[in-house]
Amino acid sequence: MPLKSIPAVMLLMATLSLCNLTDKLKPAANSNATDNKNAATQNAEADRAAATEELLKIEYEMTTASLKGDIAGLAPYIADNYVGTSYDGSMQNKNQLLAATKPDKTTKSWKITDAKLVSLSDDSAVLTYTQTQTARNGRTVRARITDTFVKQNGRWLISAEQQTILR
Repeated sequence: MPLKSIPAVMLLMATLSLCNLTDKLKPAANSNATDNKNAATQNAEADRAAATEELLKIEYEMTTASLKGDIAGLAPYIADNYVGTSYDGSMQNKNQLLAATKPDKTTKSWKITDAKLVSLSDDSAVLTYTQTQTARNGRTVRARITDTFVKQNGRWLISAEQQTILR
């Protein structure tokens, strides 16, 4: 190598070093670990998406059963130790909830929006969402609902619920 090119090569190496390009040009020392981490992240995201979908399906089935007054359709989704806190602060256990379930003749339509899976483990999950109900008289009420689920015998059951009316 001619002596004139040595400073140019040193300048190039210094520039690459400053730009961290030399590290990017090196083969990854542990690319399998990175691949495994990416796969684990993708699996966790897929698990969360599947759990969210499953829990939302349960929410739709429970709400439909509740509005129809279908106690037999609602009961299988409620854990025996259920505690619900209504928008007015009143509390209900499972038996009280089921006893109060009557056909709703005032609701015209309802929808769930803004669903977010707050936490997920093998045997518990917390889901929060907004439920909007429109009455036959046109009045609309929105509530933020947070439901805690437990998994028992391979099935998700609601064990706690908190409702807050949104203004």
